[in-house]
Parts: sequence; structure tokens; C-alpha cells
Amino acid sequence: MVRNYIRNKAPPAYSKNDLKEAVQAVQRGTLTLYRAALLYKIPKATLFTHVKGKRGIKSNTGGRAPALPYDVEQKFSNSIKRLEKWGMGLSKREVLQLIGRYVKENNIVTPFKNGVPGNDYFVRFTKAFHLSQKKPQSVEVARKRSMDPFVMYDYFNILKQHIENIPASQIYNIDETGFCLDPSRIKVVGEKGRAAHRTTSGPGRDNITVLLGGNAAGEKLPPLVVFKGEHIWNSWIPTEEYPGMTYSATKNGWMETETFQKYFENNSLPNIGQDRPTVLIYDGHTSHISISLIEKAIANDVIIVKLPPHSSHLLQPMDLCVFKSLKMAWDAELIKWQRQNYGTKLPKPMFCTILSKIWSQVNPSLLIKGFEKGGIYPFNNEVIPVEHYDPEAYKRWCDSNCKNNNPEEAQVAQPNLRSTLEERFNLPSTSTVPPITPQTSSVNSINPEMPSTSSEHQNPPVNNTKSFESILLEQLRQMPKPAKSIRKRVCIGAEVITSLEAVAKLNEKANKIKKPEKSTTKKDGKKLKRKQVYEEDTDEDSFEEMEVNTSDDNFDLDDEVNDLREEEEFVKYLEKDPQELKIGDWILVKFATKKSFKFYVGQVIEVEPCLEAKFARRSGSSSQFHWPDTPDVSVIRRDEIQHCLPAPDIHRRGHFHFNITFEQNIS
Repeated sequence: MVRNYIRNKAPPAYSKNDLKEAVQAVQRGTLTLYRAALLYKIPKATLFTHVKGKRGIKSNTGGRAPALPYDVEQKFSNSIKRLEKWGMGLSKREVLQLIGRYVKENNIVTPFKNGVPGNDYFVRFTKAFHLSQKKPQSVEVARKRSMDPFVMYDYFNILKQHIENIPASQIYNIDETGFCLDPSRIKVVGEKGRAAHRTTSGPGRDNITVLLGGNAAGEKLPPLVVFKGEHIWNSWIPTEEYPGMTYSATKNGWMETETFQKYFENNSLPNIGQDRPTVLIYDGHTSHISISLIEKAIANDVIIVKLPPHSSHLLQPMDLCVFKSLKMAWDAELIKWQRQNYGTKLPKPMFCTILSKIWSQVNPSLLIKGFEKGGIYPFNNEVIPVEHYDPEAYKRWCDSNCKNNNPEEAQVAQPNLRSTLEERFNLPSTSTVPPITPQTSSVNSINPEMPSTSSEHQNPPVNNTKSFESILLEQLRQMPKPAKSIRKRVCIGAEVITSLEAVAKLNEKANKIKKPEKSTTKKDGKKLKRKQVYEEDTDEDSFEEMEVNTSDDNFDLDDEVNDLREEEEFVKYLEKDPQELKIGDWILVKFATKKSFKFYVGQVIEVEPCLEAKFARRSGSSSQFHWPDTPDVSVIRRDEIQHCLPAPDIHRRGHFHFNITFEQNIS
């Protein structure tokens, strides 16, 4: 069969009706064969064969009749589209095999080889019913199950309570995403039939996490860039950056609770303005939640609303309208840079420069459209199509909604609910599966709009003994699962985590976590234990083992007072806030290595713009230190400071001594 047929000669100049009238005129004797051929522009040979009955009436259709009736193929098409909508689409091979099985079990005479249609039939079938082969997008089952109408409508009820009468400029959304260091989205133009490639600097798996956000009025928040590492170096910060851009570093390059809390306190709060209350909507990831963050939000009159789990692709404004265009712009800029820096890995300062450029170029209308598509502003709780819900779950929600709104009419509306769902979801009836086709059908009788065919090309009758739906149900029948008790996690859906109930839950959860007890290690040498001494067996040996000093000569009240004062001053140093450090203070700093941690003693030499200290070296295993020959100066973070130390005693030859005992392994 030719895939795209092109006629070699022009179609006849006469129609089917012209031929019919000419034949009737010749048979009645009103016209001769010659005059009729001239009048109707029909070849004499053609007219002669039709008058003598040697040929039938010419059909308007080109070629033979289809192998299966139109209504049967339409049922196939509707079933295939329905399964694709439910996330269980069929492949080309499965479609052809199911049609072949339907043909065999119903004893339909077709020109198919071995009763199974081939590639040519599939091409014509997909073209006639607007079908195509597509690569399906993977959607985890959790996302499908999360489309529960009870959870979604409960989220919209919570949202409506907290955004009512709040302007668009006070409704924010934040979300994190990863930017790949190698382009992957933009296609290239090349020779047809040959594979195209793009030379990159890496394997294409390196990503940098970025937290972005904005409000429903189109105003953007400064981004937070999370690098992979232990520290933030000044060489990573570009000269040109987005105003207020923030940087952080974590071990795996992902968002952590402490990082998000600092971003919220130092970046988000100063940039959302002074108008209150403010609503912050986010996807509820565990790396964002902490009790201190919630307390900070409550103190600043910020209402944090958590989206239902696995619903960001339908409700998150940043996911809906912003990230796609932002990633396309990122790939375009990255390709330009790589073309001018062949084989070079993108430096971190250049990453921040490009990110600042594309973020500043984002159209504010995208943010506004994202909040509109998510049903946030303007508020719309019908933005999620009903087809996205599970039919049975939606039926239960309709039942519950009817009972809550009007209990008296709930029983009356119950019988028509199933038919309403069937019409809305295009579901087959559950009582009895209707036959796909009547007992005898043809193309002309089912679809009168289709062109007619001659009697020799009529389809044979279809004796429908097994419907196509029943064959599909056999393919989709679930295997029985083993009987065992399975723990199911209860989905809490949307939640306002700044409410008193949420704070109480977090506090209760934190109190349940048992802190590990410190294990005591035995020290070298025998430790004297105080024994109970009885009157009947008191002797000198027993008193020698007691750790009690009863000498009046060594007891001095003034010494005790001085010791207490020194201890109080020492405790003040240890509990000193790192934010209150000044130049000249002594500190104990903890640095992370590949396998362990190391501690260093240093003195603060700079406080602004960043904290800087010079570090000493320990002399042996004592509490005595000295300055190294080459100054060891480093920029540190305040969270790396373990303790603030009292000033040491300065000795000769540059040595100094601390009147404390260090438990850590000091370098």
C-alpha cells in the first residue's frame, strides 16, 4: 500500500449522478448512446458497459472499503484515549494485538495477515482518529494518588481563609530548583538522518540548587544560591549580581533547615516589605521546617501555608509558569558562554552572573500568570480539572458534599450521580458492558456522512460476541497482592504551619526525640571512691580512701569566693554570643576535614565585612600555644565558632597559656 497516494491522471469529468442519468436515458430510449456520451461527457465504452450491466455503479470512494466498520474503530479510539488519560497508555504493538484479538474472538473476516493488522493499518487508523505515538512523561504513583478531591478542596478552603482581603503584593511563593551546568533543552539544526551532538565540559549531571520566589503582583525576591562545599569563598561572589542575592554552602549542595532559616531571616523578611500580614506559600519540604523559623514567622506576622504533597505541578506558581522559560533562557546563555570557552567548566562567579542576568529579565507577567493558574490570586478553587481526580474519590467527595450542604436532598441526588460522573469522565457503564457494534453493521448504516461504496465492497456483518472493553479489562486486571499488614502514611494535605496547632505538634515531636547520653570514658590510674564507713570497723585505711579534706589550715573562704568569681567569668566567655565578637577576642573554631573535625585556637583580627582570624599552634599536649612562622589567616563563619575563650597569659618567646583544659583535639 502506498503511504501517500498521488493520482497519475485527472479524475473523470462526470459524476456518479451523471452516469446514472445517462444510463437511464439510454435504457428509456430518450437518448442514443452516442448523444448521451456527448451530453454527459462520458466515454462511450464506459457508458456501454454500464448500460449492458457489465459494471456496477462507480463509487465515490478511492479504493476498497475499510477492513472494520467506522463505529468499531471509533470505539477503539475512545478506549485508547481514555487509557492514555488515566496514565495507562498502550503502545503500538499492544494496540495492534488487541485489535487482532478482537477480530479473532468475534470471527470477523478481514484482509489482515493471521488476523492481526499491520503497520499500514496503524498509520491509517491513527491518521483518521487524530492519534499519534508520544513518549509518556513519567508521573509517580504518589502524584496520581495525591489528586484526592478531599485534600485539594481542603487546601483551597484553608487558602481562602488566609488570603481573603490581602492584596497581591503580600502573597508570596518560593520554590527551589536545580540549574544544570551543561545545556540540555535547546535543539540544534543539523543534517537530516544524522545524530547531532553538543560538546560540553562535564557529564551533564552537575547541578546547583537555587531558591527563587516572588509575589502575585509580579515582584521578584533575591535568589539564594546553594553551592556544594563547606565554606563560601570571596572568589565565588561575582562583581555583578542581582540586588540582595544570597549565597550558602552545604555538604551535598542541597537545601538544609539551617540554610533556609537564615535565608528567611536575613533575606526574605527584609524584602517582603512592611505591610502585614503576609502569606508565604511553599511546597512543604522537610528541609524548610523548624520550630525557630515558625516562631520567627509568627513574630513578624507572616502566615506560612504548605501546599499538599505531590501537587506542585498543579498548584505551585513558580513551577507552573516561571521555571520553564527561566531554564530555556539559562540554556541559551550557557551555550553562548561555552561556545566562547570551549571545554571549560563554568566557574561559580560566572554562574551567579548569568543567573542574575536571566532572573532580572524574567517578565513579571509570568509570576502573575503563575498565581492565576494555581488558583491563588485571583482565588479560584476550580483550576484543577475534574478529569485529574480519581473517579471513585470524586464520587465520594460529591456524596460527602451533598450530605453536608443539603442532607435531605442527598438521597434524591444519589441515583443520578453515577450518570453525571459517566458523562463527565466518559466512563463505561459498570452494570453490563454494551456491545461495541450492533449485530449487523456497515459503514453506510452507522455513519451516513461517510461516502457510500458499491455492493461488492460492503463490510461483512459483525457478530459481536465479545466487546473491546471486556478485552481491555482483562489486560488491566490487577494481580492479587499478598495478604499482609502494611503501614500507610496518612497524608495531612495542606496546612498552615504558623498556626498554634502546628507549633504544638512540632514541639511535641521535638520533645519525643531522646538526646543521646554522653558516655564516660575511664581514665588511666585508679580513681578513689568514697566508701561508707561504719562505726564498728573504722580504721586508718578506710579514711585514707575518702576524698574529703578535713584540714582547717587549707580551708579559706576568700579563696572559695575568688574561685567562684573566676568560674563565673569563664562561663561568661564560653556563653558569649558570636555575633558580639570584636577585634582581639580569642575563639575556638571547628573545621571539617574529609574524615573528621579539627579544632583551632585563634584571635579575631577583622569583624566587618566578614569575620577573619589568625590561628595559633599548640605546643605538645599542654594548654600552651605559639604563633607559627607563616601567619595562618582565614575567613570563618560564625556558626563554626565553638566557644569564646578568655585572654591567655603571655609568656616569653611568644608563647601564651590558657588556664583551662581543652577536651578537643586541638591542632
